[in-house]
Amino acid sequence: MKKVRVKAPKQRIECCIDLPASKSISNRALVLQAFYPNSSISNLSTADDTLLMQEALKCKSGNIRIKNAGTCMRFLTAYFASQEGKKVNLLCDERMKLRPIKTLVDALRQLGADITYIEKEGFPPLSIQGKKLIGKPIRLDASESSQYITALMLIAPQIENGLEIILEGEIASKDYIDMTAKLMCEFGLNVCFENNIISIPNQSIRQIVNQQISIEPDWSSAAFWYQIAALSQDASITLNKLSIDTMQGDNIIAQLLSDIVETKSLVNEIIISSIFNCQHSAFNIHLQNQPDLVPALVVTLAALGFEAKLTGLQNLKIKESNRLQSLHDELNKLGFNIKMDEENLEIRNTEKANPSTPLRVTELVTQSFDKQHINTSAHQYIKTYNDHRMAMAFAPLALVFGEVIIENPDVVEKSYPHYWDDLKKAGFGLEFFEV
Repeated sequence: MKKVRVKAPKQRIECCIDLPASKSISNRALVLQAFYPNSSISNLSTADDTLLMQEALKCKSGNIRIKNAGTCMRFLTAYFASQEGKKVNLLCDERMKLRPIKTLVDALRQLGADITYIEKEGFPPLSIQGKKLIGKPIRLDASESSQYITALMLIAPQIENGLEIILEGEIASKDYIDMTAKLMCEFGLNVCFENNIISIPNQSIRQIVNQQISIEPDWSSAAFWYQIAALSQDASITLNKLSIDTMQGDNIIAQLLSDIVETKSLVNEIIISSIFNCQHSAFNIHLQNQPDLVPALVVTLAALGFEAKLTGLQNLKIKESNRLQSLHDELNKLGFNIKMDEENLEIRNTEKANPSTPLRVTELVTQSFDKQHINTSAHQYIKTYNDHRMAMAFAPLALVFGEVIIENPDVVEKSYPHYWDDLKKAGFGLEFFEV
């Protein structure tokens, strides 16, 4: 197996980073462009998931391999269900076969879709025969995945009679639904989202004028640089072309870590830097709307010695890995005190650090992680569970341990293909090797 040894920088971190384009926005934009080809997209993501989406949208029939790409599986299920006369099989990796899709399939079947489960009922892979879909009001459990809702929203303008989606229960990842609505409006489409009801009328290609869409840098990826700034003794990191004014809800990371990391918002860039002697007794954060921030936040707060309770995490179980369990297992392996249940994760203070006076870098190495509190054999490498956010969240712990070893480093290509190159820019040492 391929691994990478990540070594802490030997000097002050000062760098300029070009973040990847948002794959979340990119994949939504590609589906809309498939419906409205007179639109153009610039700064498209080069992440694996976006490349998969581009190739899949070119297919007219046959087998399409989705790997473990959640947005691709959900968005393409709705897209091909609406493509009258096309027949495709959406195939996937083993992990994707454990990620439910029944709620979306049931909703599409109400509209007239012809979708068959190839293996296990309620889960991918799927066989889809495209049909003419007829819109009507549908009720949807909104607590499971915002991607089901987005998938329906993206095809709604092409459905006869349009679509009304009535959301029931607590809405998961509402920020991503808002992102979809804002992007559709940029394409010139009419979307109304009020009182948990989404109404989208039928809108033909003739109604949409030429649109030029530029994809924003990815705030989910920016979170890992906030993490590096938080764990660094001294850092000033410029994130080029990133803006607080964004359709991405993950910009809340600047607010969540405002006591630890200073954010300066300038024209066409954001500069983040470490705050010394920060004071914070504990964190209590509800993250149902920002699940992609959880890995970076959990690892950061644990490493700084803060007590914290993160709630609303139930949907992490159906991510690229069971992310709740993965974070729990890897952090406890390193000697942290992490507790979890079905929906929450708690970081309990240990003798490593006093949460009122968090330690950083050299202090953490010499005081927090002395040999009596750390399993030196266990921390030789971090399992990633084939999850890109696990790899990127744990790599900055080199600032704490001096070095860490991350398995399967290529997994970052799912969302941030040049992550390791950017770490080099920041002064981290990298050594790739096979075991």
